[in-house]
Amino acid sequence: MLARGVHFLFTVYELGLVVYVVSGWILHPAASRFRQMAGRGYEPLLARIRSFVPGIRVGLSVIDLSPVVLFLGIAVVKGLVVSLLVPPF
Repeated sequence: MLARGVHFLFTVYELGLVVYVVSGWILHPAASRFRQMAGRGYEPLLARIRSFVPGIRVGLSVIDLSPVVLFLGIAVVKGLVVSLLVPPF
């Protein structure tokens, strides 16, 4: 039961990250308000990752890879934590 709850919380955090990234592509006041609020939970981690993982330059743009790295990190931690909470057979 605890493992399901932890899995659910990690999944919600992952989905929030996806919505946070997509909201950066949308030019609408509601999206920017959501991005400001959600940024408090994601931006400290993303900024730390950006200091180690540079973006990929494509023409005049830069593709930020930090959300991908964070998403993969969350998946790994979620798998480890849930596997520790599930009793062995």
